Amino acid sequence: MALYDVKPRFRQFLIPVADRLAWIHPDWITIAGLGASVLAFLCFLGASTEHWLLLLVPWWLFVRIACNALDGLVAQRTGKARTFGEVLNEGTDRLADVILLLGLGVTPLASFPLAALATVLVLLSSYSGILGKAVGAGRQYGGVLGKADRMFWMGLAALITWKMDLAPLHIGGFEFRSAFDVMLACFVPLAVITAGQRIVSIRARLNQSDSL
Repeated sequence: MALYDVKPRFRQFLIPVADRLAWIHPDWITIAGLGASVLAFLCFLGASTEHWLLLLVPWWLFVRIACNALDGLVAQRTGKARTFGEVLNEGTDRLADVILLLGLGVTPLASFPLAALATVLVLLSSYSGILGKAVGAGRQYGGVLGKADRMFWMGLAALITWKMDLAPLHIGGFEFRSAFDVMLACFVPLAVITAGQRIVSIRARLNQSDSL
């Protein structure tokens, strides 16, 4: 079960917040989610000297996820939903992934080659989800490594790295710079599996449509 499965309940929880934010254009909420990702990256960047900044990372990642849900809610409840809003949402989501994942690779917290590989494969899994809508099968959000899952594991890695005082991890004879390196190493196969799951789901929906 991926965290995406709890999205309906999370959206229900955010409805009162969305009603209070009705005066804000949904696009600005989308951009605020991107801003939260930038702030999380700045925490990564400063963590080598100010370890306590890692404690802020889970908060900024939660803000990103909340904004990603709130922009759609506000758009729907205020009648401001439009097609370009989806373009902005998908574009800022991909940019946020690059900032967070590839951004880790330019800090002492993680290996750049590993961060780059994880970034490419996560973008591939996201593209496979978008592809579903392009071919008429609907946007695919499922899989073992959705956006919410990535943010959860990244937040957990930040807390573990802070708790270990940025000490390297030794697992199975391998040395990892931090829990972030372990997380990225896990993201590589999980992103491939996620892409496969989404493509299988797309094929099933298209086959169902063809049989009608």
